[in-house]
Amino acid sequence: MQDKDSRHRFILEKAQVRGVLVRLDTTWREVLALADYPPNVQQVLGHAMAAMPLLASMIKFTGKLTLQARGSGPVTLLVVQGSADGGQRGLARWKEEPPAGPLEKVFGDATLTIQIESRPGGANQDADVYQGVVGIEGELLQDALAGYFENSEQLPTRLWLVCTKDRAAGFMLQQLPVDDSRKSDREDDWHRVNLLADTIEQDELMEKQTEKLLQQVFAEDDIRVFDPEPLRFECGCSRERTAGLIAGLGHEEAIDILKKEGQIEITCEFCNSKNTFDSIDVEAIFRGDSVQENDNTIH
Repeated sequence: MQDKDSRHRFILEKAQVRGVLVRLDTTWREVLALADYPPNVQQVLGHAMAAMPLLASMIKFTGKLTLQARGSGPVTLLVVQGSADGGQRGLARWKEEPPAGPLEKVFGDATLTIQIESRPGGANQDADVYQGVVGIEGELLQDALAGYFENSEQLPTRLWLVCTKDRAAGFMLQQLPVDDSRKSDREDDWHRVNLLADTIEQDELMEKQTEKLLQQVFAEDDIRVFDPEPLRFECGCSRERTAGLIAGLGHEEAIDILKKEGQIEITCEFCNSKNTFDSIDVEAIFRGDSVQENDNTIH
């Protein structure tokens, strides 16, 4: 396999179209290792994982990007989060394995939310939060996401998302904004490159070396390929952040839990790490003492 855990951006100069190709290997397998996902849940989660670095490449932000769907159907929750520097994590919750078919059968009554938390002043600054919401419509997640771009970016965008148990991959094309004098040519070029992209086979998207694939498909276009960007599984949980959750409970409720359980144990839903706090830890939290990483964190 080629181009493991990477994102390749490129531009089709003649057509004035930009694109991105993503492959996730270890990143995807680490997510799968955390839960025994049924095949159809695996598919929608894999598509979302592959979509995240595509979305992140087209949206300017300096903090966190979250793709989330909550529904009344077989899959009740889908969450994938990504950082601007290529870290990402994801999970799904389900009542039963969804049938193959339209997204409405997978999620039921649901909407797809894309939330951008941007911190231009750095990690210690308050985040600027933006949300976009679209309906869960279409056969696949790529259809719903194309609707998001149509509404928010107002630039024609196409996505292709595939996954197996070993690899998730995604491909995106988007028109570049041009002046009005080129609009007629642009529409013809956009139609042409989409027809060409539709000829890409799943195994080619999954395995063929990026530059060879692009040269094969878009042979008549001037292709500019940028250096690959690494992608990785990364969970933002920490003992300090978990302590913040306990502080949010309030002192009285935290003490009640200690009396009943003897300790407070919190498990991260994304990476399954466990943080355990005893009575001394809890009192330190409410005194305002800093909480250090220690042996009470289990991965």
